Amino acid sequence: MESPSDAIEAGITRLAELLRSPDDLVKIQLLRKRLAKEKATIDAQLKTGVKAQLDNTQEGLETLTSSRRQMVLIKENMQSIDRLCSNAQDMIHHFPWINKISQIHRNFVATQDTINRLQEMYQRIDQIQVMLDHDRQDIHGPAENLLFIHYQLFRLEDFKDNTMYQAKDSSQDVIETLEQYFERLNEFSAEFEEYLWTLTKNIIDLVRKGQQSVVVRLVKIIECEERADERAKLAEQARHTHQDLADKFRSIQTSPRVIKSFRSKFQNKIHDSISDMFKRFFAEFKDDPIQLFDNADFIFNDLILVIQEVVPRFPKKYNVFSVYLLEYHRHVYNMLQRITNSDPDAGTILRIVRWVREYYKTMKKDIRVSEEILEPPLLDGREQDLIDDYLKLIRGKLEEWMNNLMNDETKDFTERSKALEMDGDRLYGLSGAVIMFQMVNQQIDVAAGSGQGKILADVVKECTEVMINTQQTWMQLLKSEFKRQIDKREEKPGGFVEYVIALANDQIRCADFTEEIVNRLKPLLSEKYRNQINEDLSQATNGFLEVARACTDTLLDVVFNDLKQPFSQLYTSHWYQEDPMAFIIETIKDYTNDFKTHLNDYLLEKLMTNTLSRFMVAWIEALRNKGAKFRMPECLDRITNDVRTAFGFFRGHIPQQELENTFDVYERIHTLLASSRKSIFLDYYNMKKAYGDVPISLVEDIISKRDDLERSQVKEIMENIRTKQKEAPDYTGESTIFSKIKQE
Repeated sequence: MESPSDAIEAGITRLAELLRSPDDLVKIQLLRKRLAKEKATIDAQLKTGVKAQLDNTQEGLETLTSSRRQMVLIKENMQSIDRLCSNAQDMIHHFPWINKISQIHRNFVATQDTINRLQEMYQRIDQIQVMLDHDRQDIHGPAENLLFIHYQLFRLEDFKDNTMYQAKDSSQDVIETLEQYFERLNEFSAEFEEYLWTLTKNIIDLVRKGQQSVVVRLVKIIECEERADERAKLAEQARHTHQDLADKFRSIQTSPRVIKSFRSKFQNKIHDSISDMFKRFFAEFKDDPIQLFDNADFIFNDLILVIQEVVPRFPKKYNVFSVYLLEYHRHVYNMLQRITNSDPDAGTILRIVRWVREYYKTMKKDIRVSEEILEPPLLDGREQDLIDDYLKLIRGKLEEWMNNLMNDETKDFTERSKALEMDGDRLYGLSGAVIMFQMVNQQIDVAAGSGQGKILADVVKECTEVMINTQQTWMQLLKSEFKRQIDKREEKPGGFVEYVIALANDQIRCADFTEEIVNRLKPLLSEKYRNQINEDLSQATNGFLEVARACTDTLLDVVFNDLKQPFSQLYTSHWYQEDPMAFIIETIKDYTNDFKTHLNDYLLEKLMTNTLSRFMVAWIEALRNKGAKFRMPECLDRITNDVRTAFGFFRGHIPQQELENTFDVYERIHTLLASSRKSIFLDYYNMKKAYGDVPISLVEDIISKRDDLERSQVKEIMENIRTKQKEAPDYTGESTIFSKIKQE
């Protein structure tokens, strides 16, 4: 369906066609009348079409209703017939003998028919054997007898399956005798299937030689066998589903057919044919990869032929193009893997890279297939690793140097036995950042001296990957060392917080060094490579900032791990006797003083904002503390004092307006605690308007812990709130601080 914008655009296009020159404005009146007449005609057509559709719908509904009535009537009649049949057996004298004689007669007739068909079977096999031999003489021929052969064979196999099914309870001698009778049929069936799959393997050659009709016949045979399989499966399923009826009416039997799964076999044969073709192709040119790539155009020619000649002759459900496309691509992938694993020379490497690019380009242009669809990616995305031996040397050296550097850095970080470096601003730091960028700048300067943007871009990419690896190492080390800090506090060396501060500062310095490289390389690059280099270095910069953020998060994890106990005491009996909030704020203040002295200003600002957020979350979650109780009105005064204490500390680090907005949530919680029973809902409603994602379970925890409310009153209040909550639409606005609260 067209969108309004599409309709407007179409209208503008139409007007542009009608009014091509100023002289056409004279015709506006005539055009308006003509367009009005066209609109009236279209409206009339739409009205007629809608009416016809409604009539058809009504007729369909009436048909469904009638069908339902008829099904009920049929069911009742069948039940009546069953009752009459049961009653009639008692009314007819010697009915069991009559029934048995009738069954014997039917068996005699069936046996005679089986004997006749067995006698005719060999004649039919001889007839179709001649036809099959004739068609097999030319595998790329018209195969004019294919459908007739299959029709006769299908009937014979159906006869065989039924006969063997009926004889399944017979003696072993009978079964072996029947198997001997059907041995030639089995042999012919195997021959026919072999011929069928040979045709399947040669589908592309067949259509190339103009034998599209053979493909159509092949599809018809597969579809016929698939439908027969489906009927057999449905019969088996119906018997299992209605076992009671099957036991009662012996005529209800499972299908005697042997499932063939031709469609699955068809796809397997396609795979085998493509695999054999690529094996022959690779064997011919494996000693000369350049010739191999020069002769690989058959890949695109075959796929185009599949699109034009094969796909139209298959049902859509076969996805035949996808089958060919993915098989060709996987074999191309495997072929390239074998070439690259054979230690190719430099000329071959460059030819591989160029051919892969041409491959994806041709696939997109001629085959209309994007690179993202083609899995797995050729060369596994290692094109840059094959461009030049020079890059291999750079990569090896960078990895060697960086491994040595990171080994020393991680050892210092885990042992923490050395005094940290400190710059003129008293900021902690590590030596790794300076050393790493000395190596990076040295390699970039050498690459820039070559005057080739491609080499420079690849060297920068290699350097970026080394930087990212160091970032990942630091991320993992942060997690493991923090875990050791918490789990084995007695065994750990001191100075963890100071080293994390130093690492955070180091990552900011790395980000600054990276930006300096970007600015230095800008004048040296054409636009073609500038974007690539900027993107790679931006990724490295973001990685350094991410590690720095992880450092500040780890610092906060340390702080709030120390505060678990005092936060757990809030609103409990201990809170009414002591002042846990004062201890909490003093602890945060001590840590903050260290951060202010030794942490980068940018990180300090982010850290204090996150500290406030973590503090508020922990403060709110403390409302659910085990043993928490809100003694009225004493708790209100104590909460006010806690707010005053916390606000007084954070006022020195957070802008006033931002701080007031953050503390507003606790003001509303205070209001909810102070509310009378009748006004609680109104205060909750005001809180819900400001914080749409406030969990109702938290509100219930707060209200239920008030000692001035009876349990029945709490229940009544919450029922009222939940009733109103169900009437309100789901909250879809921005997340607030309550989204960070643990849900219970």
